[in-house]
Amino acid sequence: MLRAYLPPLIISALISGGLTYYVKVMAEKFRLFDQPSPRKIHPRPLPRLGGVAIVITFLIVILGYALASPRLTFGPGQIWFLDKKILAMLSGLLLLLIVGIIDDIRGVGPVQKLFWQIVAASIVVSAGVSISFLRLPFGSHLDLTTLNFPFCFGGNCFQIEIWADLLSVFWIVLLVNTFNFLDGLDGLAGGIALIAVGVIFFLSVSLGQDANALLAIIIFGVTLGFLPWNFNPARIFLGDSGSMALGYLVGVLAMISGGKLATSFLVLGIPVLDVGWVILRRLFMGISPLRADRRHLHHRLLTAGLSQKQAVLFLYLISAIFGSIAVISKTNAKITATVFLIGLMAALALTLVILELRRRGNKNA
Repeated sequence: MLRAYLPPLIISALISGGLTYYVKVMAEKFRLFDQPSPRKIHPRPLPRLGGVAIVITFLIVILGYALASPRLTFGPGQIWFLDKKILAMLSGLLLLLIVGIIDDIRGVGPVQKLFWQIVAASIVVSAGVSISFLRLPFGSHLDLTTLNFPFCFGGNCFQIEIWADLLSVFWIVLLVNTFNFLDGLDGLAGGIALIAVGVIFFLSVSLGQDANALLAIIIFGVTLGFLPWNFNPARIFLGDSGSMALGYLVGVLAMISGGKLATSFLVLGIPVLDVGWVILRRLFMGISPLRADRRHLHHRLLTAGLSQKQAVLFLYLISAIFGSIAVISKTNAKITATVFLIGLMAALALTLVILELRRRGNKNA
């Protein structure tokens, strides 16, 4: 059965790898470099815009499979030859690509960037990709569709499910920014995305969700083709165009065939918790939560003495372990694992702070 997913995996990876090389050459030709700065760790200018290769590859493969096969269908409703959810997903992705390219070339303010992230998330949620319920312990669940109201525009009326839609938009925006923050070490964001999508793929296959599994394996292949160019020592960076695209794709993938939030959170728990901690710390210090710095977990691992490769592989390992737990566990076990994950994050953060203080003390001695 898994052999049916090999062609899209191989095709996606090959196209992505080839396009990444071409984008790298073009970025070098037009001198579109990510310059070194005090908050960055690369010592020399490197080409960015790796996200262009990722998004273009994804579009090519998705459109090709949509034309050739009915497998990428997530429910009733088509526009041209595309499932309406896929069309909305591509529309939001293209919007983020445009915003990311502008940000990579000349910069976009954090508030404006957040606005367009919300717009992109709202586009896909408006097509019915949303979190309708949350699983609770002991087999129960919380229905998020009970509070809704009709919205009419141009003679067409829709039912807006307030809590479901708000949580769905928040989830996508959260992952977009999580991957944006993650993109601080070579190969980190791409590798974590690869693990998350791989876990969702195996879970989808086990649930008999062929469309979701096919979508996951295409995203997996696209990321796999790019990662060798981005792993330490990186030859091209994702840029905001790539990190936002990966976060968006993972966020939508976790919802498009039923909620897989618990599974996704277990894989992405450390980065998501790190984002939450960093935002709270910035707010407590009276600075903008959107302001970039070098206080993320992966930066602290470097401060503790790990190399870039060691820090990245360490975070890969944590994500892979909790991702494996997510695939084989039921809801109650996932909740237990989530509690353990939060405890692990707290212990890890405390250990790194102590190590950093000791290193400072030794330097001052």
